[in-house]
Order: sequence, then structure tokens, then C-alpha cells
Amino acid sequence: MHVPEFSAGELTLRPIKDTDTAALFKLFSNDEVTRYMDIASFNNIIEATQIIAHFREQQQTDQGFRVAITFAEKDELIGTCGFHNWKKAHYKAEIGYDLMPEYWGHGIMTAAVGALVAFGFREMELNRIEAFVDPVNNASAKLLQRLGFTREGLLRDAFFEKGSFVDADIYSLLKAEHAITILGKY
Repeated sequence: MHVPEFSAGELTLRPIKDTDTAALFKLFSNDEVTRYMDIASFNNIIEATQIIAHFREQQQTDQGFRVAITFAEKDELIGTCGFHNWKKAHYKAEIGYDLMPEYWGHGIMTAAVGALVAFGFREMELNRIEAFVDPVNNASAKLLQRLGFTREGLLRDAFFEKGSFVDADIYSLLKAEHAITILGKY
């Protein structure tokens, strides 16, 4: 799948480039960022080059994609968002996102993930977008709820991460619900 560059207000969402390696390392070596993720914080910049290769492989095999979140006037990666576990036959994918802590609480993820969700329904022809959230990650839960996602329930010991089993709240947004949410804003 070709992933275009697209805008979300003052933000640009664009394919991740090799020149993003240092910024990705900074992002994923931050324990605050990786706290609720299924990856350990990076210790070596080589891990950043490996994750870029992983993102490209996902895109080439139509399993998903990840884009850089940047300010339109400054092309520096401050976070990422994208889809993975894309199941074309079932018209669904899982969404993921992350952002440098100094940008938390400024509406950046609402704009970026909102644009990504619209792209998923419009361009990828998704019918369902899922998100798995650590039950104590209130910021992520609130973001999804702001965007119209519904908490469907708790999956006990859903994932094995960083040496232990962790629970996950599952959220979803259906295409029909997204259309209603968009109409309700105007």
C-alpha cells in the first residue's frame, strides 16, 4: 500500500524516512513513551533502524503502516501513528500511536489520530478500527473516547509484555459510527 502524506491542521502525517532514525530513537528510548507499549525502551540507535525496517515490511506486505507526526512548518518527527494487524478480508485494523511527552496535552494526538482514522475508513475501506489499551492508561482511553471509540470490555492477561501478562481494554470504532460522529460536529 502506498501511504501518502496528509495534513491534520498544523500537523503533517508522512511516511517515516531513514532521516527519522535519531528522532525515533529519542522517542522510543523514553520510558514514559514506552510505558504502556509492547516494546522495551530502546538502548541503541540500531533498534530505531530495525523498527523503521519493520514498519516498511508491514507496509510492503499490506499488514499496516506507520507514519511520522510532524509540525507542518518543521519536518521533525515528534511521534508516530498507524495501523497494524490489518485484516483486509475482515475490513479491520488495529491502531497505535505515540508522542514525545513534551507535546502531551496539546491536542496533537486528537488531530493526528482523528486524521488517521478518517484515512482508514476512506482510503483503506476499513469498517472497524480496534485499539488495545492498558487499563491504567487513562490518557489513551480519553483520546479514543474523544474520537468516538467505544470500550467493549477487558481482556484479561491479553498480552505477554516485558516479562509479564497484562490486561487490555479493547476499544473499537465502526465506520457507521464515525460517519455519525463527523456529522454531529457540523
